[in-house]
Amino acid sequence: MNTEQLTYQFEQGIPGFEHLNDFVFEEVGNELPMKLMKASEDETISLLVASPFLFYPDYEWELPETVKQELSINGEEDVEVWSVITISTDFANATINLLAPIILNKRTLAGKQLILHDNTYSSRAPLNRT
Repeated sequence: MNTEQLTYQFEQGIPGFEHLNDFVFEEVGNELPMKLMKASEDETISLLVASPFLFYPDYEWELPETVKQELSINGEEDVEVWSVITISTDFANATINLLAPIILNKRTLAGKQLILHDNTYSSRAPLNRT
């Protein structure tokens, strides 16, 4: 399924942007495993996101049952997980937010930014771990 033109509904918005509910995910380019998460209601708001598993293959946590119900997730095939990338002036210092992944239901086009409690993940984990 091509997600470029699909609009995902975030019923509660995302932290810091609670007033924005509709987001599209656009390809950044063929070479980058990232997307731009753009607010449909305010085109000046966009976040760079990537799959956290590309940078942290051992990244894992349990999706709460309440979130599965809220997003109508029936199985693993419904789910896409993204994390926000923060780039400072030097790309070598870029970070990824592992503490608050973005959960998408590809089937229903519902989304939520989930804040993980009781874990050791950082909101500013290094993207470049060399």
